Amino acid sequence: MIDDLERFLRLAAKLEADAADGYARLAEIMRPDGHHEVADMFAKFGEFSRLHLAEVRELQKDELDREFDPRVDEPEWPDAHSPENPLALAPLTDITPKGAIDMALETERRACDFYSAVAGQTRSDRVQELAQMFAEEEGEHVEHLQRWLGRLDSPQ
Repeated sequence: MIDDLERFLRLAAKLEADAADGYARLAEIMRPDGHHEVADMFAKFGEFSRLHLAEVRELQKDELDREFDPRVDEPEWPDAHSPENPLALAPLTDITPKGAIDMALETERRACDFYSAVAGQTRSDRVQELAQMFAEEEGEHVEHLQRWLGRLDSPQ
């Protein structure tokens, strides 16, 4: 259970930084093989993650009067790992666009589940409010990736 706003915002910052790094790497992997549309989509997801990270860092500054650098801050995860790190899920060698999107979908679901669990278990009204908002944002990412998979699976 996460009741402490500082801990929650440190975890959220790390989660978004991991996602931004992971999506940038996925975009890099897709481009050389000519999967430019998928690479562009991952680059856009990296931008979303960087925007979320900036939002979290602004919340840290406004609500805690300090910021935590997610590149060096290593908060302790309830499940021992950051839920939105696509690079931690599977080897990236020889990954297909569908495999990469499947992996990204799994990380977005894990992030949504993480935030939803925090919102459902915390005793802090502020943590609950933020966690619910972040879960909804991650849910939008899940829907977007599901549409991409639908495009890949449908006959042209």
